[in-house]
Amino acid sequence: APGLVVAVGPPTAGPASGPSGSAVLPLLADRPLVGGRPAAYVCRGFVCDLPTTDAAALARTLAAPSGPA
Repeated sequence: APGLVVAVGPPTAGPASGPSGSAVLPLLADRPLVGGRPAAYVCRGFVCDLPTTDAAALARTLAAPSGPA
């Protein structure tokens, strides 16, 4: 898909560093665990859905058409 970006990394609480103090991607800054579980954050344009920890919900979100109908 044009413009698709997939970023994976450790959860962070702050904007600049991971648990070991190493730099993280700015795109992943402030993307913490949800309920102690890894979460997926899906954004389209400049709008993000609520994070999900459910694989089936993530699959439905990714399968949904994007943009105006």
